[in-house]
Amino acid sequence: MKKIKILAFGPLAEIMEKEFLMEAVDTKMVLDTLVQQFPSLRDRKIALAVNGKIRKDVVLLQDLDTVALLPPYSGG
Repeated sequence: MKKIKILAFGPLAEIMEKEFLMEAVDTKMVLDTLVQQFPSLRDRKIALAVNGKIRKDVVLLQDLDTVALLPPYSGG
């Protein structure tokens, strides 16, 4: 398992800590673990950014990667 940094933004930061470390192999494991720890995340849409790049696919993580949890947003 890799040690990664999690950053939560917007209303997600109100549910969990704004910044913390966790261990995970990939982004799917990050979401699965967080939903177990914070059940109110289950029905939320969350975008993930790995090292500053938004990713929709499952990404294998490396030690000290940063995963940002972003609430839904709209452009204009």
